[in-house]
Amino acid sequence: HQAAQGRGEAGARLGDLEFVVLDTELTGFDPKRDAVVSVAAVRLTGLSIMAGETFAALVRPQRDVPRQSSLVHGLTASALSQAADLDVVLRGLLDFIGPAVIVGHHVDLDMAFLNAASRRLLGGELAAPCIDTLRLAMAYEEKRLSPEGGAGLEHAAFDLPSLCRRYGLPEFAAHDARHDALAAAYLFVYLAKKLGHGRALTLPDL
Repeated sequence: HQAAQGRGEAGARLGDLEFVVLDTELTGFDPKRDAVVSVAAVRLTGLSIMAGETFAALVRPQRDVPRQSSLVHGLTASALSQAADLDVVLRGLLDFIGPAVIVGHHVDLDMAFLNAASRRLLGGELAAPCIDTLRLAMAYEEKRLSPEGGAGLEHAAFDLPSLCRRYGLPEFAAHDARHDALAAAYLFVYLAKKLGHGRALTLPDL
């Protein structure tokens, strides 16, 4: 994974890059106490979604699955009892990512869990740069709502379903890693094109 990332061109145009849009489902929000229970990802070549190139896996957690989290994503301890261990899933995910740039909605949370697991199980963090569609959406809304810097931005919703609905993008069931990864992929393509204003953006531009 690190070798594949080392071959990338930092200043390459978005149309020449590969992206992997990922999402995780968790038992909570603390990487020290909580666990990953599902990971999914979809590949983009340039700004085109490759619908047939996906990764999805359930993860058997090494701790209890709180009832409150099961009510959110629908995954229970019994449903996960035959799933793969996290180290197996993580290796598969790294193979899938390869040289791609990682994209996600509120991706800092996903990466906190994935990097904690990678440090513990594989001895290092993921090397791919990350783009957060939440931050892209906020930047876009600031420009769209007001030339002075986004008057009314504090009233806008930035969760994934609200943004997809606002921009007329395909909507999927929330709190399912596969669906959320695909929704974030559509959102990323939309925002990258809107923020580019017709010009070819590079990764540093984003």
